[in-house]
Amino acid sequence: MRIHRQTAFALVTLFFCVSLTDQADAGFERRFIGARALGVSGALTAFGDGPWCFYFNPARTAEMNQIDAFYSPAYFGLQEIRSTGIAFSNQSFGINYAAAVHTFGFELYRETVFSLNLSLPVYDFLFFGSNANLNHLSIKDYGVDLALSIDAGARMFVSDHFAVGFSVTNLNSSSMTLSNDPLPQAFAGGVAYVSDKLNIGVDYYKELGFPSSVRIAAEFSPLNFITFRTGTASGTNSFSAGLSLKLFPFEIGYGGMFHRIIGTTHSFGITFNLGENTGSEFERAQRSKK
Repeated sequence: MRIHRQTAFALVTLFFCVSLTDQADAGFERRFIGARALGVSGALTAFGDGPWCFYFNPARTAEMNQIDAFYSPAYFGLQEIRSTGIAFSNQSFGINYAAAVHTFGFELYRETVFSLNLSLPVYDFLFFGSNANLNHLSIKDYGVDLALSIDAGARMFVSDHFAVGFSVTNLNSSSMTLSNDPLPQAFAGGVAYVSDKLNIGVDYYKELGFPSSVRIAAEFSPLNFITFRTGTASGTNSFSAGLSLKLFPFEIGYGGMFHRIIGTTHSFGITFNLGENTGSEFERAQRSKK
């Protein structure tokens, strides 16, 4: 009986928490996956070259060869609710590809998403990409349910410092197989300024059935080995911040989202660079076209 009371408390509190953010939905909502994304409030539609950036825009413009893992020990301070994931990204023959798995929940309720990503240049500095996601839901004593969803996105450098991006989540309007509950559908568009020292992004995010949101983020690298970041999203009463330290071949990251009512979400990440990944995102995009 004690377990059921803890479970009920965790679920009720979780649904209350997400109802106060722009991420609320019946399940499999697009959370800020990874330490970097949490630190910039998910404003990664037009910039971002890490392993998890395909989650926000499948069109990845930069050649990256990395393995990344993250761990969020308590969602909005709830010890029962955890999130973790691992992602791999690489490039071959001019095609960027990535594979990832991440989970959210606890013993009695758990969402797991397996993702495959492909992205390639189609014209000059215009890139298209797509994700295939296998969404797996497990509820103890109730069984499991599955759904396959498809995401699509585009990103383009209009100059060596400015980029635009657009993405669609659940393009195929997928629903869970047994319950027939629809998965969230969302649209995002963004513009960004990118450079070696400073990244600034502004996104418009709209999930069907919920109010739209504007996300603003900035990253500043005063030295080559450290990056500070911050972000916010309208309608959430929260702001985010984080940093990363580069100790080649590793990069250690932290992201936090701070809500004035329901507390804080922390995310810790570590990236292992399988190559040098040198140059700005625009320079890597140039190399990926060759």
